This record gives sequence, C-alpha cells and structure tokens, in this order.
Amino acid sequence: MPLRPPAGPAPWERLLLPLLLPLLLAWLLLPGAAAWGQGQQTLSQELRQAWFIQADGGSEQALTLPDTWRQRDLPARGHAHYRLEFTLTQRPAPGQTWVLRAERLSRLHQLRLNGHLVHETPDTPAMRVHASPAQTWLELPAEALQLGSNRLDIQLYYHRRAGLSTIWVGPASELEAGYRWMRLKEATLPQWLNMLAAGFSLLLLLVWMDRRHERALGLFALLCLLTAVRNAVYGLSLPPALVQAFDLFFYAAQVLSLLLLAGFAMAWTEHWRPRLMRGLVGGAVLLLLVGALASWQHKLEIWRTWSYPLLMLVGLGSLALILRRAFQLGGWRRLGLALALLLLVCGGIFDYLVGQGFMDVTHRYVLPWLQPVAMIAFASLLAERLVQALRRSERHQAELEQLVAARTAELQAADLAKTRLLRAASHDLRQPVTALGLQLGMAKLRAQDPAQRQMLDRATQGLQSLEDMLKGLLDYSRVERDDAPVQQQALSMQALFEAIALHAEPLARARGLELRIRPCRLWVRSDPLLLEQVLRNLISNAIKHSTGRRVLLSLRPRGHQAWLEVRDGGPGIAPADQQRIFEPFVQLDRANTSREQGSGLGLAIVRHALRRLGHRLELHSRLGRGSCFRLILPLCPTPSSWRWMSSESPEAPPPASLAGQRIDLVEDDGPLREALQLQLQHWGMEVRAFADAESLLKQLDQPALPPPHWVLADRGLPGLHGDVLLERLGQRWPSLRLALMSADIAPDEAAAERRWPLLRKPFSPQALQDLLARPPRA
Repeated sequence: MPLRPPAGPAPWERLLLPLLLPLLLAWLLLPGAAAWGQGQQTLSQELRQAWFIQADGGSEQALTLPDTWRQRDLPARGHAHYRLEFTLTQRPAPGQTWVLRAERLSRLHQLRLNGHLVHETPDTPAMRVHASPAQTWLELPAEALQLGSNRLDIQLYYHRRAGLSTIWVGPASELEAGYRWMRLKEATLPQWLNMLAAGFSLLLLLVWMDRRHERALGLFALLCLLTAVRNAVYGLSLPPALVQAFDLFFYAAQVLSLLLLAGFAMAWTEHWRPRLMRGLVGGAVLLLLVGALASWQHKLEIWRTWSYPLLMLVGLGSLALILRRAFQLGGWRRLGLALALLLLVCGGIFDYLVGQGFMDVTHRYVLPWLQPVAMIAFASLLAERLVQALRRSERHQAELEQLVAARTAELQAADLAKTRLLRAASHDLRQPVTALGLQLGMAKLRAQDPAQRQMLDRATQGLQSLEDMLKGLLDYSRVERDDAPVQQQALSMQALFEAIALHAEPLARARGLELRIRPCRLWVRSDPLLLEQVLRNLISNAIKHSTGRRVLLSLRPRGHQAWLEVRDGGPGIAPADQQRIFEPFVQLDRANTSREQGSGLGLAIVRHALRRLGHRLELHSRLGRGSCFRLILPLCPTPSSWRWMSSESPEAPPPASLAGQRIDLVEDDGPLREALQLQLQHWGMEVRAFADAESLLKQLDQPALPPPHWVLADRGLPGLHGDVLLERLGQRWPSLRLALMSADIAPDEAAAERRWPLLRKPFSPQALQDLLARPPRA
C-alpha cells in the first residue's frame, strides 16, 4: 500500500498566524502600549504649552504640543525657537538627577534652562543633513533648576519633518522606563526583526543558488535582504561624518528595492518582459546617478521629494500585477503575500508622507515593521510549497519502493530461472553430447574414406567446443550464486600450483606451449575452490590466446600482499576492450585467431569469483606484446609444520601397496582423465578410464571381469552424478573402496565428504597418492 501522506494543518493552525500577527503589531505600534512603562508619576511633568517664533522674525505664537509645521502651512525645514515653562514646588533631592525627555526633537539644537546652556549640537553641513526629529534624553544641571517658574529655550534646525513633540521634565528614575520602552519599540525591536529577516533572506539566496531557475525566489530574497539591511541601519546612531553617505545609501536602497519589486512581480506572475526590465534598470541607474550628484551638492532631500512619487508609481504597478495573480491562483497564503506587499507599498507611501512632514511629527516609520511581515507571508508560501513537495516526495517514494520491490522480485525470479536453466542445460545436455561423442568416435573407427574421416574430425572438434561451453555454463552458474559459502583459509600456493599444473600442462603441450610455473613458499588467505577456478580460467585463457612460446605463472611478495601473475605472449588487448572481456560471451578478434576460442565465459567466471572473494584484479596489456593478469592476494605466515618440497625435486617413490591394484576412473574432462590415467599407471596401478557413469556400469555388468579395488569418480558427471554412482556401487559391492573428486562449491559438499573420501579439485599428485594409500575405513 502507498504511504499515506501526512495530514495538512488544522483550520485553527491556518488562522493562528493571521490572527496573532495583527494583534502583536497593534500592541507594539499603538501609542497607548507604552503606558505601562511610564512608571508612577510624582514629580515629572509633561509640557504641552509652548511659544513658537521662526528664526526669520515674526511675532511669538502660543501653541499646543505636539507641533507639526506642515499642518500650520509652514515649510518642513528651517530654523525656529520654542519657549516652554514649568513650575517646581520643591527643589530636587540631593543626588537626584533630573532629565528632559522628548519623543521628537531635532538632532541639531541648542537647549537652555533658565539661561544656562544645557546642550548644543555643532552646526555643520553633515549635521544639517541629519537634522530630523529623534528621541532625546538630556540631563538637566541641578544648579539651573529653581523653585517656582522655570524656562526652557530651544533653538533648533530641521532638514525635514519639522516639529516638536511634548516634552517631559522630571527625575530620571521616573522617566527612564518610558524612554527605554520607547527605544525598544522604535529602534531595538525593529532592528532585531530586520536582522532576522536578513538572515532568512540569506538562506533564501543559498536555496536560489542551487535553483537558479527560481527567478522569483532570488529576486524576493534580494529585495528582502536589501530592505532588511536598510531598516536595521536606519535606527542606528550614526557618526556625523557618515551621515551624508548613509543618507545616499537609504536613497539608493529605496530605488533598488522598487526595481527588485518590479522584477519579482514579473517573475512571480510569469509575465517576464525583458525589454521592460531593461528599461527599468536603465531608469534606476539614471536615478542613482542623479541622486549621487544631488548628494554631492547637499540637495538630495530636494531630489528625493521629486523622485519618490515616480518610484511609487512603479511600486503600484508591481503591486497590481501581484494582486491580479494572487486572486487568479487563490489560496490564503498567496493572498496573504499580496496583502503583505500591499502593506509594504502603502507603508512606503506613508513613510514618504512622514518624511516630508505631511503627517504628525509623532508618527514613526512603519516599513521597519512591515517588511518582516512580508517575509513571514512569503515564508508561509514557501512552507506550503515545501509541505506539498514533501507529500509528493513521500508518495513517489512509496510508489518507487513498491515498484522497486516488484522489479526486484521479478529480477530475482528471472535470475533464479536463468541459474536453473544454465545448470539444467549444462547437466542435462552433457549426457547426449557425451553419447554423440562416443558415436562419432565409433564412426571414425569404421570410416575408410579420408574425406569422411576429415569431416568426422571437424565434427568432433565442434562437439568438443560445445562440451566446453556447457562446462563453462555450469561453472558460471555455480560461481554466480551468492548463497554458496565462501571459506577464507590459509592456503599453500605451491600445492595449488602443482594441482593446476596437472590439468593445464597437457593443454599447453597440445598447443605447443611451455607452461612455466615458478615454485614458491608463500601462503595466502582465500577460498581454495574459488581461487582455483579463478587461476584455472586465467591460465586456460592465456593458453588459448597466446601466440608466443610460453605462459608464465608466478607469485611474488609485496609487503603484506602477494602478486599472483599470469603472463602470456598473446596479441594483447586494446584499452577500450579491457573491461568488455569480463562480460559473459565476449570474445575479441575471433577472425584473427586460428586457435580454439572457448565459450567466452572464463573471464566472466573470474570476475564473479573475485567479487565474492574480495580480491583485486589488475590487467596490464599492450597490443602485440601480450597481457599480464595480476591478482592481489593477502599474505599469511607460513606454518612451521609445513615441509617445503620443490617441484624440481625427485618424486618420492609410490607405496608398494598401489602396484597391481585395479582402479576404475570416471572423469568427463578429457585432458584431466588422460593425465590422471598416466599418473596412476606410473604408480603401477591397472587403470580403466571412463567418460561417464553409464559406461562404467555397463563394464561392471559383465560377469567375466573381476570388480576393481578402487572407483574414483568425478561428482559433476553428465547424466548420473558421481555421488549417485558411488551410492549404487556401495550397495552392490560393500567391500569396494570408493572416492569422489569435486570442483563444486555447493553447500551440500560436506555431506558427501562424510560418506566417502573427497578430493577437492585441484589436487596435487601427492594428495591423490595419500588418498589411495590410506587404510580402509572401519
């Protein structure tokens, strides 16, 4: 069954963010939210009455604070003088600090208390650019305060947003809480939020770098990063020398943010217009150049007044595209993003009006608060996409797991069927092939015509190739089985070399080659049966393809490893073919070689056997220079009880008990059968050799012939297997001595070994001699 995708968010979870966010913003932005921080008021006073006079002259005018010049049809910039009065009924206590706190007071000002200079900002061009309303906290000198009436005179200059908020005068202990809350609300919290938004924007940029086709994602991340940095820097207290540079930075950030907004709108709504985008980029560059020139002339504020309305038109056009797309697609998250961007544009318009002094002087900028809202809305949209992608991924993963399981079962069934077919073909076909070979032999004996004998020789060669292929298929099916055990053990390579030579030397002599095997004293760790199959196939491959005079087999130590090398003088293998030769049924240059090619399974058997053994095989070959197959084996220490016997040393004389004994040999491999027959006759035994079990049984059925002393049979015989043959012979002649030879790696071999002596191929002549000289079992 497919995995069930996780359930979506509950309805109350969908409404949680839209409900909590406005409540949080209202709590932070409403002026009444700071009431808790004012503390208990006893001596502090809020000054709301003031007298105002412009610096260029005129009559003094009484007014109520807060005061905004634009609302009184005055320019939003210039010099002015404010006079305020308050009454003290008691002098400040000793050690008590009195302060003046203003929510909005120009950064460029001069303040006097009862004629005493309290604070004065240097009047420089840089400070004039920076002369806008800001929160103010000034300590009042105790000696300037007096009982009764007190007078505050404030001379100030405004570059923009001219006006004055209410003034608080009183002990620092009473006014500090309200001032800290005001700083937290207007500077610290917006900076934290925008720094978090900047970090999230960087994360989005990292995602976009891996998904460059997500143009809308990259543009929105750049937009949010730029505005977040601008908002975070805006609340900092800047040095006067950097004021002009940062003022230009704020202007450039505004231009670029609206350019990015336009690009995001076109990308998100899939209405990308390259020509329009190039025009917007060109316009932005022109605005930036003019802004830089105006800043150099200290007239950036004038240029900002004229350029910002044009930028607002671009923002409104972008917003119209986004809103239309959001309503077309639907979904509360898309609508939330569109509304958040609408708030951003409206917030930009509101901040422009605040900056130009059209709004009350106590109003604060809202973009530092609204920009994180847009980030949250976009993050919600991304979260929805992520959840949907995860659901699709989980669903596809479940479907893929089902498909893989089904395909794996099919492949396992096909592999099992192939293995059964190979084994059945190699076993069942070898019996009729053997019978056909016997019939061809009889036909050759009776043929008198040389032409007929030549045709029968060719048929015999083709039949031998077919038998070799069947034997290769059987070996391939055995090695390919992963359930067969791999028994790693210490192994004498000299004994393995001698056993290999028993089978390979007749094949090499038949092809006019010398098989040279260098004696060695080394022991390695490997599975003897699998390693024998690897080495036998490598040597057989070298003998079949060598065009030189010899094939060399050697083993050399290299540190904790040993290099087992099989070298031939063949035509070599091209680099492009050095991997192909290990595939089943691959044969190279068949037309250029006159010798027997084989089945094309030898090196495939080598590859599968080495995969199970974990040994590494290297191939070094040059065209026209021959090939070297190098097998890397782990070395083992030579056992102290092992007795070295060089292959050049004279053979030990056979026991006298073997002379005259009758032995029936059943082996379907012709060269091996011939070599064993010669070896047994050399020991003085009377040998009758058979290629299959049926031939032996027919011979034993003749009552005139005495039964043999020994029967040595191969386990993998065609037709009737060797262990079945020995079972029948043991029941018929209990005194008959029986032995089994096997090159199989089947798991049930141990059961056969418990019933009869077992010679594992390859075996040395000494091992065969020891078996035949062994006393009978009880």
